Amino acid sequence: MSTPRDTGPPALEEAAIWQLVEFGSYTADLPLWQELTEAAAGPVLELGGGAGRVSLHLAETGAELIAVERDPALAARLQESAAERDLSVSVAVADLAAPADLRLPGGPALALGPLHLIQELDGATRPALLARLAELMAPGATIALTVVDETTLLSSGAASTQILPDMRELDGWVYSSEPLWVQVGDQALTVRRLRERVSPDGQRERGVHDDILHRVSPDRLELEAEEAGLSRAGRRQISSGPDEADSAVVLLEVPA
Repeated sequence: MSTPRDTGPPALEEAAIWQLVEFGSYTADLPLWQELTEAAAGPVLELGGGAGRVSLHLAETGAELIAVERDPALAARLQESAAERDLSVSVAVADLAAPADLRLPGGPALALGPLHLIQELDGATRPALLARLAELMAPGATIALTVVDETTLLSSGAASTQILPDMRELDGWVYSSEPLWVQVGDQALTVRRLRERVSPDGQRERGVHDDILHRVSPDRLELEAEEAGLSRAGRRQISSGPDEADSAVVLLEVPA
């Protein structure tokens, strides 16, 4: 007698699954992070390590990574993935919205904030995190933070409903996440996605998910950084392709 197939979801936490679906194939920013990592004389800090898209990639090149992640399950998954691949990644569980509690093993030479991580914090919390990084980073360290380039938001089609969904198959389950629209408010950008998963036996589950990004321009972020004791160190641009808004990368320097 054959054993019925287990149709339970993959043995991954929900947050890790959607990280893989929605951002796992995103590579537009990796060349810049690699360039900055190669120029850094010391450990690299990733703010918001998630499932390890950036940290694992950089560690594969021989870099020493410190990843900060607020979700304990995601942090454990990232640490496990690094250990399985014998990579130098140290994961700290911390909420960047409470920067006073942030502790790091040593002073990193470079900090990265991919995927508009800094915009998950509001105008009250963001300056506090910048000030805390100024305290924790090595003298002369570089901090690179991405923000949405709003000048490309509409022209990219990112506010339309014509963008193809992100898709991934995991253990026979098919996941898709379709961007529906971006709402530009006075204080925040709301990114709405239709998330769907289909089990191996065809059962379908659907739900709507909103990501909230607090609006901050590169100019404003630089001013907040200066007030926190950091210096401006230039800007870079990440082109994400025809269907997504680009990112402006604000570079900051810790006093030597």
